[in-house]
Amino acid sequence: MFQFLSHGLSSLFAQSPELAFFLSIGLGFWIGQIKIGTFQLGGIAGSLVMAVLISQFGVKMDSDLKIVLFVLFIYAVGYSSGPDFFRSLGRQSLREIMLSVILAVSGFATVVGVGRLFHLDKGMAAGLAAGGLTQSAIIGTASSALAELGLSAAQLQQMQAHVAAGYAVTYIFGSIGTIIFCVDILPFFMRRDMKADALAAEAVGLPEDVGGETEPRGVVPAATDLVYNMLGVAVGLVIGLVVIRVWGMSLTLGCGGGALMSGLLFGWWHRRHAGYGEMPSSVCSFWGNFGLAGFVVVTGLQTGREAVEVIVHQGVLLLLLGMVVTILPLVITALIGRFFMGYRNVALFAGALSGARSANPAFSEVLAKAGNNTPAIPFVITYAVANVLLTLLGPFIVAFG
Repeated sequence: MFQFLSHGLSSLFAQSPELAFFLSIGLGFWIGQIKIGTFQLGGIAGSLVMAVLISQFGVKMDSDLKIVLFVLFIYAVGYSSGPDFFRSLGRQSLREIMLSVILAVSGFATVVGVGRLFHLDKGMAAGLAAGGLTQSAIIGTASSALAELGLSAAQLQQMQAHVAAGYAVTYIFGSIGTIIFCVDILPFFMRRDMKADALAAEAVGLPEDVGGETEPRGVVPAATDLVYNMLGVAVGLVIGLVVIRVWGMSLTLGCGGGALMSGLLFGWWHRRHAGYGEMPSSVCSFWGNFGLAGFVVVTGLQTGREAVEVIVHQGVLLLLLGMVVTILPLVITALIGRFFMGYRNVALFAGALSGARSANPAFSEVLAKAGNNTPAIPFVITYAVANVLLTLLGPFIVAFG
C-alpha cells in the first residue's frame, strides 16, 4: 500500500512540481500555526519541514525560481525596515545600536569558531547560524554567496543541503532557548522582577511613537509603484554583483545582500518623499512571507533527501552545536549590556535583547511577562538594526567559515 502511494505521489509531483511547491507552503503554514505550550513553529520553518518531507517522493524545481522569490523577500524586508533603521541611527539610541552590533559580532564569532573547531563546511556553518540565531534570511544570503564560490553543481547542491539540514535541526531550540533566556534567565541573573521594572519604566513615561508610522484606518492604500520598486530590486541585484577581494578572499553581498541594501535605501527614500515609491504594508508583508516561504520550500524540495541523510548521521551533534550558537551570543551580550552598557531595568533590557536577536516569539513572551508595552521602546531600535546585521551574516560566514 505504501509503495503504491509513494509511486503515485512521485508520478504526480513529476508531472506537476508546482503542486509540491504550493502544498509545501500551505501545509507548512498550517503546521506552523499549531501551538505546543508557548512554542509555535511558525510558517517558514513549517514550510521547510513539509518541503523536506515531500522531497522524499522526488521533486525537481528550477533554481531560478528560488532566486526570484528570495530577492522579493529580502527587498521587502529592507523596504519596510528602512525608515526605522535609518531613524534609529542617532546618538540617543547608540546603546541599543551597539547592543545589536555586539550580538551580531558574537554570533558570527561563535558560528565561525564552532565551524572551524568541528570542521564544518561553509553550508553547515551557515545553517547553524540561520537556525541557532533564528534568522531564516541567512539561508538565502548564505546560499547566494555559496553560488559565487565557483563550486560544481554537485558541490553547490551538497552545501545548500547542509544549510537546510543545519537550519532544520537547530531552529526549534533557537526559538525556545531565546524565550527562556530573555523571560526567565535574564531576570534571575539581574535579580529583578520584570513586571515591577516594566511598571517603573511606564511611570517614567512611554513615548507615543514606538512602532513607526502606520497607515490610517479606513483609508484605501495607494497601488504599489512597480516602476520604483522594480528599479529598486534591479539596483540591489547590481550591488550584489560587486566582488571585493580582501586578503585573498572574495567578499560579496550576493543578490540577497544587495537587494536588502537597496530595499533599505528605497524604503527610506519613499518615507521622506511619499509622493511616489508606494508599497502598501499588506503588499510588503505578502512579498516577505511568500518570498521567504517559497525560497525555503524550493531549497527543501531540491535538497531534502541529502538533508535527511545529514540529520540521520549528525543530528545530535548539530543540535548541541546549535544550542551553543543560540546561548553563547546571548550570554556575551547580556554580560556586556549589564556591566558595561548600564542596563538596569530588566524589562527594557529583555526587550532590547530580544530585538537584537530579531526574535519575535521571545519579544511576545517578554511583553506578556512585563504586563505593558515598555519593552517595545528599545525593541523597535534593536530589531530594526538586527534585521539588517543578522541577515548580512550569511556572506561573511561563507567568506570566513
